[in-house]
Amino acid sequence: MEKSVNIAYLPRLDHLRAFAALIVLYYHSFQLLPQSAGGNLIEGWVHTKNPLLAMVVEGHTGVALFMVLSGFIFTWGANGREVAYFGFLRNRLLRIYPLYAWLLLVGIAMTPDAVDPAKILEMAVPFLNAGNKATYGVATSLFWTVAVEFQFYLIFPFLLSILNRQGCRQLALMILCAFVYRLIADQFGANSRAIAYWTIVGRIDQFLIGMIAAVALRRCNDTPQAALWLGRAFLPAILLMLTMITVFHRAGGYPVIATWKTVWPTVEAAGWALVIVTYLSVRISGSPALSRMTAYIGSISYSIYLTNFIVITQIGRYGDILKLMPNPHINALLVCTAVVLPASIALSTLTYFAIEQPFMKMRRKYMVEPQRPLRMAA
Repeated sequence: MEKSVNIAYLPRLDHLRAFAALIVLYYHSFQLLPQSAGGNLIEGWVHTKNPLLAMVVEGHTGVALFMVLSGFIFTWGANGREVAYFGFLRNRLLRIYPLYAWLLLVGIAMTPDAVDPAKILEMAVPFLNAGNKATYGVATSLFWTVAVEFQFYLIFPFLLSILNRQGCRQLALMILCAFVYRLIADQFGANSRAIAYWTIVGRIDQFLIGMIAAVALRRCNDTPQAALWLGRAFLPAILLMLTMITVFHRAGGYPVIATWKTVWPTVEAAGWALVIVTYLSVRISGSPALSRMTAYIGSISYSIYLTNFIVITQIGRYGDILKLMPNPHINALLVCTAVVLPASIALSTLTYFAIEQPFMKMRRKYMVEPQRPLRMAA
């Protein structure tokens, strides 16, 4: 697989990407396959007391994991250095835009009667298409996340410079500021769920917490005893995240619009950040073949994420043939495992090697020599 020229490759980061992509895939399958014949997604929301099933029902949390990983990976790779602004943006465009543009063209081709030049222009510029307000069918349904990611890319070099000079305390202040303004928006009658989920105002915490997590892990790695205890905390971190998602679900989950949603992005990000740093620290003697397979899925996770709606929608057309169990949601999990997952991996493998990888080979170094080490506080 094509490796970054700026960031040292860690297979476990691809493991985490794979997990994020798979829980989103299972979430969409669980929620959409039973709705393939029509129906309201929110009205058909499943409620459960099972923590593992709650993770599937609320599998949209995989998006938060992706965003925490973004902040973590870029900051981890920088390691106290700074980045050349336009070189960084060039690399990010080469990484995300070819597949994005291709799926936009596919979406336009699939819905020729709905062509709107203004809408196409808005979608063609990734950072403008926030809030999921402009789509061309299933091929572009998940473009909103690219918009939020790219808005972060536009400011990351500045955030990194602030981090290097002023420490994590300044990033924590930004997180507090974002929370306060989400709360203000909620008090003015704004949709707290929409702000927290669809926008950079809600998601900025997750990128910033990922950046702070990278600094924290670097410092822990400098102290062998701290690194050892961090590794031992991996299982508790997983159990804590399951508990958090279960509590979120029992409080109403995604469908609920409530003031507490203004703080959820921060809490959710903190949980995933703990999972990331403990997983990178834990000592696991697993199967090398399983590790390589998982890392491979992580390498094509961007394709899996952007194309999974296409796969799920197409497979949903054969609902009568693929009725393996009478319970529609249990059936959806089985169909996802037996059909959707291998089909998604196959399609994503094709798009990765045909569309993504050739442009990834064009990326260049953008790191600037370090001026000072990463700092935890000002």
